[in-house]
Amino acid sequence: MAHLIDKDALVAEIDRQRDEALKRQQNLESIGQETVLNEMLANKLNSILSFLNTLEVKEVDLKKEYKEFVEDDPVYNKLVNGIVGMSIARHFFELGLKAKQV
Repeated sequence: MAHLIDKDALVAEIDRQRDEALKRQQNLESIGQETVLNEMLANKLNSILSFLNTLEVKEVDLKKEYKEFVEDDPVYNKLVNGIVGMSIARHFFELGLKAKQV
């Protein structure tokens, strides 16, 4: 099952690891295998960050969508209690996000 993650937290962790690799590289006096590996790691992390920045994060105003689809509809409005209806809408919205990730 797929899990949703906080993109900002992921980017912050990648930034931290990249900065650590660059710091280790700067602390080494000679150019050796470890220096090259740190530089390669920093470059790969920059590549991952570049990819993450291409991902689109969509915001959905569930309350607005619910109001337009249910509350403003003369039939649905009479069939659904607002609190229960919103709870059902939230459940199926989250289910749709999970299914999309699979």
